[in-house]
Amino acid sequence: MDVVVGDEATTRGLVGVLGYVSLGSIAVAVLLLVGVATVRQRYAAAGAAVALVVGANLTTQAIKALSDRADFGYLTVESFPSGHATVVASLVLAALLVAPDASRTTVSLVGLAAITVTAAAMLVASWHRPADIIGSLLVSLAWGTAVLAVWGALRGGMPGVESARPHRIFATTGVVLASAGLVAAGVRPDGGWDGFLDAGVVLAGIGLASALAVTTYAQLAGPVTAAADVGAVGGRTVPEA
Repeated sequence: MDVVVGDEATTRGLVGVLGYVSLGSIAVAVLLLVGVATVRQRYAAAGAAVALVVGANLTTQAIKALSDRADFGYLTVESFPSGHATVVASLVLAALLVAPDASRTTVSLVGLAAITVTAAAMLVASWHRPADIIGSLLVSLAWGTAVLAVWGALRGGMPGVESARPHRIFATTGVVLASAGLVAAGVRPDGGWDGFLDAGVVLAGIGLASALAVTTYAQLAGPVTAAADVGAVGGRTVPEA
């Protein structure tokens, strides 16, 4: 948490970005996801997306209320997992459930960029430790896979996994672009190359964990949503929208 830093102006700007992650923004994002799914007549996807977002965020708040972080000089605060990171990560995974197949890799790119910026902002503001962010990814992924397991069971089983390569490419691109933007905005330590390396390792670790979570979920969700995209409505086959 100490090695990813920025100057005062940068810190204020990033804290301002975190201010957009609120109950209101969650509600708007969920309504948007439900709207997309409804327009595409993917009602099961809409329900799954809502369950994922609501379940992940309630679980994070419950864990935070029931646990304290050990005091290593940063006080024993209720910080694990990160609520802000859970909001962003759960919305990204939910978007993979409702997005048309042609735009799912774009969701991976934009989603990873959003997770990376959110994570860096919380570290720069000293709101969270890196482990708090990893914990939020795990909570979101757990709820995401649980939703897929139920959905797959209702449809007769999980149909397999999607190729990870396109999502890996787009996810990595999102992390790299966001990281470059953060450095350009002033997220860089004052300790020279040694400090820069330490900060790079932390951000790269969070970026890698985020990319693995999103890519893994894209692999699992792809076949389930694709199977739902080919259904019978009025006796005719409905292709991918």
